[in-house]
Amino acid sequence: MRRNGGRWVLAALLLLGLDWQLLHGGGAVGGAERVMHLLLLALVGFSLACATGRRGVAVAVCAWWSAAWQWHLSFVPGHEVGLHVWLPEVLAAVPGAWWGARPVPLTTPAKPVSTVAVLSDFSR
Repeated sequence: MRRNGGRWVLAALLLLGLDWQLLHGGGAVGGAERVMHLLLLALVGFSLACATGRRGVAVAVCAWWSAAWQWHLSFVPGHEVGLHVWLPEVLAAVPGAWWGARPVPLTTPAKPVSTVAVLSDFSR
């Protein structure tokens, strides 16, 4: 776990709760809800990658969440589930996880040292 990892995990849990509320809000999922769902999965991938520092963990959790949601929808009449629905959801989490686990420098790069003229080097 990285520094401030608990905050990122909490952010991921809040985003998953928001995603649950969005998708559980009733009726069939339309175009705007689908785009919001994919954006939320990308943000979950980002926050989990920031928490763990590993892209694979973030994508695996997002894949699990999406599979659990698809399993839930398989019992709801009128909803279509399958690989063609699950795969875009997992692929939406990849850019967020990729960007969240990028290496962050611990210190800022030092400025190049400029040469200082020594007064004794100059002749009168």
